[in-house]
Amino acid sequence: MVKVSVIIPIYNNEKYIKQCVESVLEQTLKDLEVICIDDGSMDDSAKIVKNIMSMEERIVLLQQANQGPGIARNLGIKKAKGKYVVFLDADDYYLDKDALEKMYNSCETCDVLVCACLNWYINDKIVRTEKLELLDKNQIKNEIFYYKDYQMDYNFINYLFLREFLLENDLFFPQYRRFEDPPFLVNVLYHAVRFAVVDACLYYYRSPVLEARFNLKKTTELLQGLIDNLIFSKKHHLNILYETTLWRIEHEYIDIITRNIESNDGTILKLLIKIYSIVNSENKSEDYVIRPLRRLLLYQCEKNLLRKIDKQDNITLYGAGKLGKAFYLYLKKNGLNNRIVNFLVSNLQREYHFVYNVPVLEFQPDMCKENIFIYVTAGNGFQKEIEKYLQERGFSNYEIIDEELLNIIAEDIEQFNKIF
Repeated sequence: MVKVSVIIPIYNNEKYIKQCVESVLEQTLKDLEVICIDDGSMDDSAKIVKNIMSMEERIVLLQQANQGPGIARNLGIKKAKGKYVVFLDADDYYLDKDALEKMYNSCETCDVLVCACLNWYINDKIVRTEKLELLDKNQIKNEIFYYKDYQMDYNFINYLFLREFLLENDLFFPQYRRFEDPPFLVNVLYHAVRFAVVDACLYYYRSPVLEARFNLKKTTELLQGLIDNLIFSKKHHLNILYETTLWRIEHEYIDIITRNIESNDGTILKLLIKIYSIVNSENKSEDYVIRPLRRLLLYQCEKNLLRKIDKQDNITLYGAGKLGKAFYLYLKKNGLNNRIVNFLVSNLQREYHFVYNVPVLEFQPDMCKENIFIYVTAGNGFQKEIEKYLQERGFSNYEIIDEELLNIIAEDIEQFNKIF
């Protein structure tokens, strides 16, 4: 009897596929099959798999025209002979040799439809499965967890699923090439209701360069997957999932979304408007605009501002608070912080003060004679006050940065610092 089918979609993975497949064959659970789905590869991936097949009868090779990993995995689910299925990407591999055996035994012993492993590796760094990072060995032993308490959406590769359960409930991957797995995992775990967890380190994940994996079409599919989870979370009252998905839209993927909008294609804009409608029908105020839409509204303004600053020297930022500091870091991120000679404030509390090694000065009337340009980067209603202050002292060489743009920049910098 085949206990577990390991499903591996393959597309031009000749560099890693041998290590990937062999890591499965080394598992202590021997009653398994490895289903490799060649998704229209144009390299020697299929040839390498066939070479391993000549020495190992547990490998099955299926081939199809290129349709994306989700459709390839769906084919694997339908063709699998195992009682349980698990998914592995062709550029990754398995670590703990007894992980699949532990997960299989846990499903059988605990009478659950799904089991997760607790640990996995990303580029040589061990992490805990999302939303389960606080669990320890004592907590997971013989204990069942309920999806409604965690509502995770990522890392489907760390889960073992009962195949019959997937088929009976028509639980398959959507036909997207990006963000196809979170809607699948959410749907499966919600219908499974509960799951087990084992203390094992099954998976080694090679993290790709995220931005390089997206173009207009794939960004569109990303948004469709995010919309799927927003609608699902709203329909089933999954508030944690709802907030997580909104955060992914407004922070995790905001750069990818805005970067891939083409002026002659309104597809992404239409999807963002759909997200805006979903969000504003929930618990946001009527005037709330999701950050990608706000970013788009200010995007041209931002580009023009960067071009202008790139041509300037002797720039002063009026405002050394949170927004002023964030704007400086934003310019640094764009390689323009060397244009800033100092910060200005209306009332300096101490004689010597620096922000990021840039001196902070109190505005003096004689500065009007100097060859400097001031950008007002204060917020909280101080902009009009500063503008009046400058005009009364005869200074006209300034520009006020839109406060909404400053807030967006500050939020982006805050998220950037959290990640890096």
